[in-house]
Amino acid sequence: MNNNTSVGSLCNEWWRKTFGSDDGVARMARARLRRCTTAVEVLTIESVHDLNRVLRDLDYCPSPDQLALITVALAHVDGVGEEKLARLFGHQVTKDSPRKLSTLRFQRLVHTNERAQLIGPLRRAMAIVRQSQINVVALSTDLFYWNERVRSEWCFQYFGAANAEPDKYQTGD
Repeated sequence: MNNNTSVGSLCNEWWRKTFGSDDGVARMARARLRRCTTAVEVLTIESVHDLNRVLRDLDYCPSPDQLALITVALAHVDGVGEEKLARLFGHQVTKDSPRKLSTLRFQRLVHTNERAQLIGPLRRAMAIVRQSQINVVALSTDLFYWNERVRSEWCFQYFGAANAEPDKYQTGD
């Protein structure tokens, strides 16, 4: 699969089409999604099904929880940039200043395994980094595959550390 058909790039294109303009339709769709707290609420919004069709056409078959989590998160993105969300959460103005998202709240996020349970806390956490330019491709990919590896990467990003190299030891090389 080429880079233009990755989950992240498809979600990025959907974000641009759905929320990229500042017209009334985009604002309304974004506002409705920002208030959603459950997958069922999200699935009542038509534009969510546009993303589902795009993903399914390329054999990414998202579960309702995956689709809901991604679309709610993307509704909170005000601008596309290169910064990863976990790094924004962990940002400190100075070494001794508090992080944008408290360590306790971040820990709760990464300890959440179930996507359906992640919707509310992630929605509230993303409100803290409002007005930030977020890497939509990375965020969408992370939420689609939300697993131990992704959560570990978020920890390294949050604390501003380089990733460890566990694969080298796991494969026996």
